[in-house]
Amino acid sequence: ALEIAKQANIIFCSFGDMLRVPGSEQDLLALKAQGADIRVVYSPLDALKLAQQNTDKQVVFFAVGFETTAPTVALAVYQAKRQQINNFSALVSHVRVPPVMQQLLSSKDNKVQGFLGAGHVCTIMGYHEYLPIAAQYHIPIVITGFEPVDILQGLYLCIKQLEQGKSEVENQYSRVVNQQGNQPAQQLLKQVFKVVDQNW
Repeated sequence: ALEIAKQANIIFCSFGDMLRVPGSEQDLLALKAQGADIRVVYSPLDALKLAQQNTDKQVVFFAVGFETTAPTVALAVYQAKRQQINNFSALVSHVRVPPVMQQLLSSKDNKVQGFLGAGHVCTIMGYHEYLPIAAQYHIPIVITGFEPVDILQGLYLCIKQLEQGKSEVENQYSRVVNQQGNQPAQQLLKQVFKVVDQNW
């Protein structure tokens, strides 16, 4: 990201929270202070609009996050192709939650006894992928919202399962999440992205 953002013909776009994340030598905020054209956007579609307005520059959106932010990036890429906007691209570093959970659980040093599944991720992806994880590793997974009462109830449901010797996927956040998730968003992800292995 830093190397791309240093280029003279680049407008590098990112969500604000990424600007202070340390890189090998510096962060994006320090690079911006040195004169790099780094802009905070609230949506990848804002970066796409910048590309339309600055046809003499390449606009790169730094796409980082879990399944929650990936659909908006996919939509921006889809729109760029559809509108033949050739000076827009994305530096993609999205990650998926289920493989991370499996990696943690398969470690010989694993001490995880239960998970509170992130409700915002499950809003997009559903929770069908968690069913085999709970069964294989005999661990409760409770899909939970973010309000204090959601988290408390999620903890209660997880502890209740542990006390009863259960290992099921339970949906505390049913007012927002269903098992299959947002199917149109998932289709867009499949159309735009290819899932590959990545080093952490």
